[in-house]
Formats: sequence, structure tokens, C-alpha cells
Amino acid sequence: QTLRVPLSYAPKEKFLARLDAQQDLTGDDSKVAITLPRMSFEISGYSYDGTRKLNKNQKLGRVTTNADTTKLNTQFSPVPYNVNFQLNVFVANSDDGLQIIEQILPFFQPDYTVTMILDSTYMDTKRDIPFILENVNYDDSYTGSLTSLRRITYTLQFTAKIYLYGPISQSAIIKKVSADLYNNTSDQSPSRSERVTV
Repeated sequence: QTLRVPLSYAPKEKFLARLDAQQDLTGDDSKVAITLPRMSFEISGYSYDGTRKLNKNQKLGRVTTNADTTKLNTQFSPVPYNVNFQLNVFVANSDDGLQIIEQILPFFQPDYTVTMILDSTYMDTKRDIPFILENVNYDDSYTGSLTSLRRITYTLQFTAKIYLYGPISQSAIIKKVSADLYNNTSDQSPSRSERVTV
């Protein structure tokens, strides 16, 4: 049997509060009880990563073929950040929890790298973003009466090593370059001996 497990962005405490408010499986409230298994994720924090810092004055230039080819798009180097987020898995029995976890853990050793197309219109930027599995926590609420809903929670902590990009500026493409050559530059007003134009 194959089951689709719903995934939504929500804090862990929101699901726990809803499960605690509907523990009775025998009363009228049981008809609207939340169904398990279920998954939720949330971002828990951002932190600057100085180990991946690039020269902040370096500019990246690109002329993309799917945009205006008469303009040069420039952008400063991106800023490296680590995004911490967690995935919560709520199940009613141990078998469901293990089947969900065993479909996630084998992909992380301990990271899983995804090639992301960050901007395909102006800069045509692609980067490999690693998602690192930090740890897995397990919580089983085995206390309670026999008629109360059992709740098993797996919490998976992840770190994504992302880059944040600044605004894109445009300038005209340089199509002509002239270089002046001089024999003696020590004079106050040296005369040009040759000009090279490309």
C-alpha cells in the first residue's frame, strides 16, 4: 500500500497543540481529529558563513542569449549564509515512522547536493547547494490511556549552505577599445607614437 503523506510549512508546536487538544478517540471530537502520518517543516535560523566568503568587490558579468544581448548584466559576489531548518514527522505507530525515515536517510551521507538554477533570465547562475543532515531526534508519547491517540515524532535537523545575491545592474557592452602607445612618458606632454584600436 502506498500512502501520500501531507507536507506543510508549520511550527512543530502547532501540530503538537492540535494533537493534544484532540486526544480522545471515543467522543464526538474524534471526528475532526488530525490524521497521521503527517509532516511539517520550518526555518529555525540564518547564520553568516565566513569560511565561504568571496571577494565582495568582485563583479560577475553576463550577457544572456535569452535577454537583451546589447546589455551587460553585472552583479557583486554573493554572500554565503547557512539556513537551519527542521523536518517534523508525526506518526501514530512505529512502523509508519520507520518507513518514512528509511526513505529519507539513505540520501544524506551526511549531505545531499542539489544543482539549483538561481537565475536563468539575467545572470544564468547555477550553483551546487549542499543540504546537510545534522541529527535525527525521536520522541514517543507512550503515556496515557488506551483510548488516547499515540504520537511518535521524528525531528530531522538540516543545514542548507546557500548564497544570497544582491541587485543586478545593467551597462552597455564595450565594443571598441583604443590603446595609445608612447615612446617617452617622462616628458610633460609626450607625443603619441601609435594607437591600437580593437
